[in-house]
Amino acid sequence: MSEKNEIPNLKEQQKIKPKLEDIIPEYLSGEMEKSALDFAVWLRANKMSPGWAGFTNAWKATNKGRTICYIKLGAGSGASNVKDNKWVVTPFLENLSKYEDKIIGENLQNLLWENVFYCVQKPKDSLPPEELRHYALSYPCDIWGCAPGKDITVCGKELTNICRNGNRQHFWFHDPDEVTLGFIKKLLEFERAARSVKNNEFI
Repeated sequence: MSEKNEIPNLKEQQKIKPKLEDIIPEYLSGEMEKSALDFAVWLRANKMSPGWAGFTNAWKATNKGRTICYIKLGAGSGASNVKDNKWVVTPFLENLSKYEDKIIGENLQNLLWENVFYCVQKPKDSLPPEELRHYALSYPCDIWGCAPGKDITVCGKELTNICRNGNRQHFWFHDPDEVTLGFIKKLLEFERAARSVKNNEFI
């Protein structure tokens, strides 16, 4: 690993494919660094090892040959309206409907609702307030003719104008603390179990 503040650029990362644990200390410090490193260790211990994703400071963990978690380090971390966040964790919840009852049973649904990835053209007068929203691109993004997003129901609540770009997931956790990372671990465990179930029977 290079000296502090000499973070490999994209061309260098293409060659070395850095481990997440090697780059975390370059961007995070204190409790945030410790939590991120512990999360990386947890992913590896649970056979969801994060590998470099082909983009600067980005890693993805896979399960059953498909991405189950995406991690991005760096200022903004892919959110145009969150300039000062340092990292983001994006769980790929392809089977969310199969374990919503488990999330509700543990009273964790608010953590999903509070970390939604919205279309930048979501009406200003709709909920939640603009300052509580996450966006990736800036107005007037409509690259795929997808604005103003789509509506989905999650854990019994309708969420309006969600980003509908097929390359993105609905939930992005910016600068997650220890409690939030614990919730993300639960989500990944639920998702992995759902992907492993045959005949659509989730236990």
